[in-house]
Amino acid sequence: MKYISKALILFVGCVVTFALLDSIFRELKPLIDYLIQGAISTIFCMIFIYLDDKGWNSWKKVRSLFKRKKAHE
Repeated sequence: MKYISKALILFVGCVVTFALLDSIFRELKPLIDYLIQGAISTIFCMIFIYLDDKGWNSWKKVRSLFKRKKAHE
């Protein structure tokens, strides 16, 4: 449930931010473009938030992915 509320807030924030930036620096695009941009950026951000909650973004985990396993002799 906490991820759904974060995703909705993030999605609305992204759509509004993209629309505001386009209205300031150039002309507005159709609404569907902003919805697609908001959905894509929300999906990527939610993946990082989920991995952060699970501890997968720590340097220890990253280093362990690239370390060679010691062979048992």
